[in-house]
Amino acid sequence: MAQRTYHEQQDIENTLKLRRLCASLPPFAKDFFRGIEPVTESLTRIAYAYDLIVFFDYMKKTNPILKNTPVSEIRLDILDQITATDLEEYMEYIKYYQNSSSGEERVNHDSSVKRKISTLKTFYNYFFKKQLIRTNPASLVSLPKLHDKEIIRLDADEVALLLDQVEEGTGLT
Repeated sequence: MAQRTYHEQQDIENTLKLRRLCASLPPFAKDFFRGIEPVTESLTRIAYAYDLIVFFDYMKKTNPILKNTPVSEIRLDILDQITATDLEEYMEYIKYYQNSSSGEERVNHDSSVKRKISTLKTFYNYFFKKQLIRTNPASLVSLPKLHDKEIIRLDADEVALLLDQVEEGTGLT
């Protein structure tokens, strides 16, 4: 058997991880991941899977239609019944929530909220473009505005110390 590169091995491990995560999602999510595979990295797909798990968990908690439906039985047509208002409420929810499986508290700042909503936009766009759903409420939801972070510069002493460390080569990792 040929030796695999580090990146090949990571892709294999990520593919197996994504398959495990897909077990926590509705069956149609597999079509989504298969469809975006050529244009996304494996870590991106894993992040999308985590985001979708949180989304469907939220929908099961708050949507009366899904309350008693196992995730494995959620049908694609439910996406047409979710409104932009539902997605805005979800956006508010993910700023602070408790993970349903571990009970761990989660706090998301604007950049994380933006990524999670971007996942939903990609998810909805995929099925809308394939004409498998009639509506795309995610396209109506605005992403949170990200605020610029202040640039922190090194002062002259810190620059000199850094250059000394590099020249000496000691204490570097």
